[in-house]
Amino acid sequence: MKLIQQLKLSSFQVIISLIFLNTEISFAQNKKINLKDWEGSYIGIGVANSSSKTEIRAASVDHYALNNGTKDKSQDEIIFKIGHLEQLNNNILLGIELNKYSDIKTSTLNTNTASFYYRTNGTGIDRNTLQLEDIISLELKLATVLENQDIFLNNLMIYGKFGVATLRSNQRNSEDGFDHVSQSTARHYGSVVGVGIEKKLSIFDDPKLDNNTSISFEYNMMNFNKKTSGSDSTSIDTGGYSVKPEIKNLMLTINYKFSDNALGLKNLIK
Repeated sequence: MKLIQQLKLSSFQVIISLIFLNTEISFAQNKKINLKDWEGSYIGIGVANSSSKTEIRAASVDHYALNNGTKDKSQDEIIFKIGHLEQLNNNILLGIELNKYSDIKTSTLNTNTASFYYRTNGTGIDRNTLQLEDIISLELKLATVLENQDIFLNNLMIYGKFGVATLRSNQRNSEDGFDHVSQSTARHYGSVVGVGIEKKLSIFDDPKLDNNTSISFEYNMMNFNKKTSGSDSTSIDTGGYSVKPEIKNLMLTINYKFSDNALGLKNLIK
C-alpha cells in the first residue's frame, strides 16, 4: 500500500513538473513586481490527492474486528476555494482563505483474529464503512512575492497557511453472521497547516486575464480531534465508538482574481 501511494505521489509530482516546464515560457516575465497584481478577492478550483488516516475504536471492548482501529484511504478529488489577499508591507501579503474538499469514503472487510467474536465463535468477519464529509478549512495566508532575474522565480509567490478545519464522520460497522450493527456520527474540529507556491499564468491575449489568473501548488495537513458517539445493536458496546481523522492534501489549483477591493486585513495586526 505504501509503495502504491509513493508511486502515485511520484506520478503527481512528475505531472506538476511537466506543467511548470511546458508553461514556463508563458508565465509573466516582467522584471519589476507589482503587489497590486496580487491584492484582491479570488476564487479557485483544482484537484487534490488526499490521503486520510482515521482511527476507529470501540469505547468499551474492541471485539468487532476493527483492525486496530485504522482506516486509510488515498483518492483524487475536486477542491474549491475562495479567498482574499492584501499587501501588509514591503513584499509581504496577508490573506484569508476558505477551502471545500470532496467527501472521502472507504469500505473495508476485516478479519481480525484477536476480536472477541472470533475467539468465542470461530469467526470475526467485520465490515466497516467510513465516510468523511463536509470537509471545510478556514486559513490565514501569509505570503511573499519574489523579485528575481530568473523568469520562473520572478513574481513567484511563496506562502504559508494555518487555520481551523472541520468535518463530519459517519461510520457503520456490522459483523457477518451475527445480528450486530453499530454506527456513529460526529462533528470534528481541528487545525490545518500548509505551504505552497503560486505563479501568474500569462497565457492569454487579454492583459486582464493574464494579470488575474494564477496557478498554485500546495501541500497541507489537517488533524482533527477525537470524538466518541454512536450506539450498538447489542448491549456490549454501550460507550459507542471513538473516531479521530487525519488528512494530508497535495493540491493543484487554478485561481482567478475577481476583485481589487481592500478589506482592511492589515488592520488586524496593528
